[in-house]
Amino acid sequence: MFVLCLVNTYDKNKLHEIHLRSIARAAPLCYAFNFHLALLEFPFWKESKEVVSDVCDYTTIGEGGKYLIELEKKGRFHLLDKIPAHFGEIIATTSNPDPKKKIDLKDISSFRSATFLMGLGRRGLPKDVMKKAKYHWDVTRMGVSLETCTAMGAIVSLAFICKVGCPNEW
Repeated sequence: MFVLCLVNTYDKNKLHEIHLRSIARAAPLCYAFNFHLALLEFPFWKESKEVVSDVCDYTTIGEGGKYLIELEKKGRFHLLDKIPAHFGEIIATTSNPDPKKKIDLKDISSFRSATFLMGLGRRGLPKDVMKKAKYHWDVTRMGVSLETCTAMGAIVSLAFICKVGCPNEW
C-alpha cells in the first residue's frame, strides 16, 4: 500500500479553500495510480464522509469529486490524527532532505508499503514532522522546491513506477 498523505500546515482550526482544492486535485492522482489518500491534522472534519461532501460541493476538479467518492468507497481515503503502523515507511517529501535520512528511487522500490508526507503550506512540512519521518525524499534530486500540484504529480507517478516497474504499454 502506498499513501499520499497531505499534512495541514495552515490554521488547524479553520477550513481554507486551499484544503478543498488540494484534496480535489490529489484524489484523481491517487485513484489513477492506485494510491491511498490520507489527510493528517485536519481537525475541523470528524469523518471522511464530511470531507467528501465538502469537496464535492466545492469543486468540479476530478469530475466533481468522483474520484474522492471512489477512494472513500474502496476504503482508500483516510482522515488521520496519527499515521497507523500498517501505513508502512514514513517518508517526508522535501527539497531539503537531511543527508542522514535521504533516500532515492531505489530505496522506495524496496518498500512494501510507504506513506509520502506532503505539507500544504508555503513552508512545507513542519520541523517536528520532518524529525519524526524515518526517511526524506527529494523527488527532484536537485533541491528544487515544487508547487503543490506539481509535487503531488511527481511524487505519485515516480513512486508508482518504483512500486510496479515501468509497464510495457508505457
